[in-house]
Amino acid sequence: MRNSSSGIFRVSMGLLLLATIFLSGCSNRFEEQTREMHRGVLTSLNDLKQQIDNRQLTNGLLIEKYAEALVRQKPEYADVATLLKKEATSEGNGYTALLKRLAAINLLPKDEQAASYGFQELKLINSAAEPFEFNNSMADVVNTLAALSDGQLPVINVPASQRGVAQKSNALVGNPAYGNWQRGSNGQSFWAWYGMYSMFSNVFGGRSYYNSWSARPHYSYYGQYGRNRWGSSADVNRNYDLSRRNPTQYNKPSAATKTRYATTSRRSSSYGGGTSRTGTKSSSSRYGSYGSSSRSSSFTSSRSSRSGK
Repeated sequence: MRNSSSGIFRVSMGLLLLATIFLSGCSNRFEEQTREMHRGVLTSLNDLKQQIDNRQLTNGLLIEKYAEALVRQKPEYADVATLLKKEATSEGNGYTALLKRLAAINLLPKDEQAASYGFQELKLINSAAEPFEFNNSMADVVNTLAALSDGQLPVINVPASQRGVAQKSNALVGNPAYGNWQRGSNGQSFWAWYGMYSMFSNVFGGRSYYNSWSARPHYSYYGQYGRNRWGSSADVNRNYDLSRRNPTQYNKPSAATKTRYATTSRRSSSYGGGTSRTGTKSSSSRYGSYGSSSRSSSFTSSRSSRSGK
């Protein structure tokens, strides 16, 4: 009887050891693939940094020219112009915000869901790091400088029907690289700028409350296109919720926004705020689902334009 119990104990311990080894192997697979993809996105960001700092992006050159022209026109805006001119470099918030998103990726996923969450966010960051797409996003900085020039500097990359609006508004409001929507003691959401960007509150006439801001026409590349193409799911969900609480004719969610919200909100409830990308073809489409073949540590950057909100 004692030998039988001892045998059962040894078998149980053996099964436990095998299960531990199996689970450890799965965990290692998730970790290895996530780390490989992480290295690929880091390579994309390093390549983008080189292009930015080598002044190869056309909108980066426009930022420099617009900033210098604004100072000549309005010397009192020198601090603002200097701050925005920094966005033409890899030290600007536009670029460093992508590095922060990459640094937040969990490199030790314990299961397939957690790994899939990180994988989707990596795809989004990689899309944002495409030089063509990043150059487009820099148009918001150019147009913010144009708005400060009282019409002396033209806005760029804006549909004809939106140019008048873009010429009078700050295109960086709503972009999480520069600030965030916060709830005030009065229950209203207002835009809070990060750091030095708080000077915009005075330059553009005070604090922007979401209900009044969204009740007016406004245009930005990030708001119209970037958020759905490569913005984080947290930002998509936050803005979708704000638009539902403060519905106006100018902030109606597009079909792409509704699709991304529906997908990411399900992921969020499953494992803490997932990041999904639907309705938009990614430059990394060959990694369409987690666990696909990862034969390369880098993603292929697309230079082609994608349209649609």
